[in-house]
Amino acid sequence: MEKLPPFPKFFPTLPLTPRQMLKTTLIILAVLALLLVLAVFLLATYVLPYAILQPPRRTNTTTPADFGLPYEHFKFKVAEDLELDAFYVPATTVARANLIMLHGVGSCKEVYLGSVAELVKAGYNVLLWDQRAHGKSGGEYLTYGYHEKYDVSKAIDWLEARNPTLPTGIYGNSMGGAVAIQSMAGNPGLRFGLIESTFTDLPAVANAYGRRLSGLPLPHWLSDYVLYRAGRIADFEPFTVRPVEAARKVTQPIMHIHGDADANINVSHAHALFEAYASEDKTLYIVENGDHADLWEKGGDGYRDVWFGFLMRTDF
Repeated sequence: MEKLPPFPKFFPTLPLTPRQMLKTTLIILAVLALLLVLAVFLLATYVLPYAILQPPRRTNTTTPADFGLPYEHFKFKVAEDLELDAFYVPATTVARANLIMLHGVGSCKEVYLGSVAELVKAGYNVLLWDQRAHGKSGGEYLTYGYHEKYDVSKAIDWLEARNPTLPTGIYGNSMGGAVAIQSMAGNPGLRFGLIESTFTDLPAVANAYGRRLSGLPLPHWLSDYVLYRAGRIADFEPFTVRPVEAARKVTQPIMHIHGDADANINVSHAHALFEAYASEDKTLYIVENGDHADLWEKGGDGYRDVWFGFLMRTDF
């Protein structure tokens, strides 16, 4: 077999001097740094904003009928091109009040049907829906209360037209709690509120989530840039989503519940919100060892008594 000629040498094989090695290393590091900056920029500009705006849709086929309850299932129109998938479950005894129930990010209205079954027996007419960009509702993006508070306003009008002599209250969990606080601020149409496991302001909680999920000390300027991009995409002002500021206009009776082991939203948010509420009729209940989504389990009978006890009041 004919022997092939040696592969041509395009680069010199002479050993590099220390100065040349340092220069080469610095060039490589500079290129890698530029690539890293570019990757972070692209991720923060075109990927991460959608993680904030478009959580995975969770759907559920359970209905109030599965609990033996009469109900209405309808599309609740909140804008010219936006309808929300809603249940209205009337009280099965003499009605005492209306209650709006708002779920958190990535959840759906059906998760509350077990509680609804008890509430309607206690005289509550309950209206609940899949929030924007959730479940079976329309909407491409969620905005953490910036637009959703207007959905609540329309729901109040709907309930008052249906039951004009009854007071209307609101329950909100996590993101739903943030929407509820912003909806209650200066709004006499909501007579009371039950809030759980929510945050003080969107920039703070976005940074905390980013740190927890990435395991990195995410700088605020980077999470703020991601929020800025989310605002541009979804046409809202994310830096004005501050339930802690809205709380200063909440004068209605309010019960605030939070777990002291909440890994998603630190319990310090609950203390700050409680201090901010303008209401003279406010209560803070901390569930010992309670995380973000296990308050019913960790809180036991004490939690249940507080939750239903607040809603059983007759002075709203």
